[in-house]
Amino acid sequence: MILGVSPRDHPVPFQNLSVFVEDGSVQNCYGACITSWHGINAMLFGNNIFRYGMKANLQLHLQGRGRLSICGRGISFFLCALLLLVVNCPGYSAEIQYAVTDLGTLGGSLIYASGLNNSGQVVGNCSTTNGARRAFVYANGHLTDLGTLGGTNGYAYGINNSGQIAGGAEISTGVEDAFFYDKGVMTDLGTFGGTSSDARAINNQGQIAGGFWTSGDTSYHAYLYSAGTMTDLGTLGGTRSLAFGINDNGQVVGQSSITGVTPYHAFLYSAGTMADLGTLGGAQSFAYGINNSGQVVGGAFTSTNVEHAFLYSGGTMTDLDSFGSLRSRAYAINRFGEIVGFMGFGDHAFVYRGGVMTDLNTVIDTNLGWTLEVAAAINDRGQIAGVGTHPAGTLRAFLLTPLPNVQISLTPSNAVQLQFIGHAGEGYVVEYRTSLGSGSWQVFALLDPVPVTQTITLTDPLAPDRPTRFYRVRTR
Repeated sequence: MILGVSPRDHPVPFQNLSVFVEDGSVQNCYGACITSWHGINAMLFGNNIFRYGMKANLQLHLQGRGRLSICGRGISFFLCALLLLVVNCPGYSAEIQYAVTDLGTLGGSLIYASGLNNSGQVVGNCSTTNGARRAFVYANGHLTDLGTLGGTNGYAYGINNSGQIAGGAEISTGVEDAFFYDKGVMTDLGTFGGTSSDARAINNQGQIAGGFWTSGDTSYHAYLYSAGTMTDLGTLGGTRSLAFGINDNGQVVGQSSITGVTPYHAFLYSAGTMADLGTLGGAQSFAYGINNSGQVVGGAFTSTNVEHAFLYSGGTMTDLDSFGSLRSRAYAINRFGEIVGFMGFGDHAFVYRGGVMTDLNTVIDTNLGWTLEVAAAINDRGQIAGVGTHPAGTLRAFLLTPLPNVQISLTPSNAVQLQFIGHAGEGYVVEYRTSLGSGSWQVFALLDPVPVTQTITLTDPLAPDRPTRFYRVRTR
């Protein structure tokens, strides 16, 4: 679909015009084009940036007089049903949109994504056709079964930037042992004294954190495994602890009982000491993720006995739940402080950035039919892995990838201005070509990864008799 603006036909004054696509009957939207406005054409391309059924973050900021016209490729439209025109609208939205990738299955109907690295590789577990649960890694568009340690079931929980994986898998007797997986080989880490063990997280140094039964299976303790040596992290006074996260500094987070088996409190293990992170006023808390700055995320009960997602930073635990949900929990945090988890009873995945908790279902194309339920991991590129209900009505794992959110305008100095939200840690390529549907793309700008999520502004000065240009933005 092309949206055209021409100053030559039936002049009507307007400024700061926003266009929202509302008609769900439209099956293909190609983007947006400003035509015949001092000789410029501008096209937003692909990746669901501008699709039917969603309010596209496209704003045409035009100075002067013009007429909004519309034409389609083989499709007829009723203007009144298709467009909502808002004059003097608010400013540019910084909300990031996402493309959704279905990770597929290993033949069964159950799948869960647990970990994600900066290459976009995802790990988790999935059922097979015979009902067994198997650890998997998703890479380069394919889901791979990692096998087991001789038993039936396996579960992968963490993956580092080298592609090394930590998890738990059954041995031939049906007991689960912690494993380390690297370059196609699964290594049994042993039981550390008791009957079974589990590995829940791995950092970029190859250090692993998890839990194990002590000798005689009297207690279950969190551990740190480094260079072939296991360190028992102990507890906060009870008989149970389990580690869920580890950063590149070897700091470990998890949960520990403070007396007996329960209740549990979130802990941070650093420099040989396990610290109780407290709660939000209730009885229990659980820590699941930590970044290299030592910021910790998890879930903690409030004084009203409701679990809320929290951020622990600088010695303070902060309630992140601005929605007042019946329940929320944070699972992961990246180097930029962006946090993911779920709110409600597992039916709304969220991302938290800049002090705002956003339901991820509001920043994807709703016409895809997904319901994103749990966000389990986020990498430094802003990609998010989790699980949700697939359009077919089954539980599936997903990978969300941030999309450039583009705004095109004409400046008073007669230049094309391109604005989009650059995601922290991501680099971009801005390209153009002189034909809408064919021709090679020419590089207009190469942008290095940006340090923080921010609005990026580029200008392309117009020149007399310059050919029409169509623009697109993609990640590097």
